[in-house]
Formats: sequence, C-alpha cells, structure tokens
Amino acid sequence: MPLKTVLSVLAVLILSGAPALPASVRISDPASFVAEVYRNLAASESTNQSYLPPEHIYTPRLSKLLQDDKRRAKGEVGCLDFVFWVNGQDWMITNLRITNGAASQDRTVVIARFVNIDMPEEIHFDFHRIAGGWLLDDVHSVKEPRWTLSDILKCPH
Repeated sequence: MPLKTVLSVLAVLILSGAPALPASVRISDPASFVAEVYRNLAASESTNQSYLPPEHIYTPRLSKLLQDDKRRAKGEVGCLDFVFWVNGQDWMITNLRITNGAASQDRTVVIARFVNIDMPEEIHFDFHRIAGGWLLDDVHSVKEPRWTLSDILKCPH
C-alpha cells in the first residue's frame, strides 16, 4: 500500500475518533524485557501502585489462546486465575535472577528464578522471533506445581 494511502487512512481514523491501534511492544532482547517486567512488578508491590505487564507481546498462537479464554469467561475469571509472571495472585519478589536458557536463531528461553512470598519459583519464558522482533510464545513453571501457560488456557469452561 502506498505511503500516501496509509497516511490518508490514519488521518480518517484519527479525525473520526476511532480508537487508536494497540501499541505494540518491540522486544529486541528477551532477557532484558523479562528483567524489566519483574523490576516493574517488584516496584509496584513496594509503592502500592498498579502495574500490569504489556499485553501485545504474544505470538499469534498464544494471543489467540488468551483471547479465547477471555471470551469464554464472559467477564468472569477464566482458566488463567493467577498472574503467570509470579505464579500467584499476590507477590513480593526477592532474590531475582534472570538468565538465558537454550537458544537458536529464532527461538530463545529466558529463565526467571526468584522467591515470591517465601516460595522459590523458576519460570521459563519461550520467545519466538517473528518479523525481526521477539514475541512470547509460552511460559512454564518448572517448580511444583508445574504448569504450562498454553495448557492452562485450553481448559474447558
């Protein structure tokens, strides 16, 4: 599509009061991104200010699973009833360590180890490189109880 056409469409959307397109988060370094999310989560706990990790960070596959869960829940709590970043509904994060796990050209794993309210946690974040940027494709808790985010999101309602 020519640039002039794109600019015309954007101008019509802006002038018509249409909602803005969702801001896309560009992840160039998955480990730094994960560390930043945890820093923000820890800061929100100590300052009593709300923080939610960005939503536009998922691969199309994981994004669809999240949207399907939300749709099936019809405004209620869906299959995902906790904050997967902290493996709980509440958090007080200490002893945070972020490391890189297995990696290939278009896949990488980031490992977060921390203590959440006296419970040791280890969460693995699977990233997939799509169109030059990294997107979150799945999440796994490797400590008991073990879980995989994509499996949780497939539960029947």
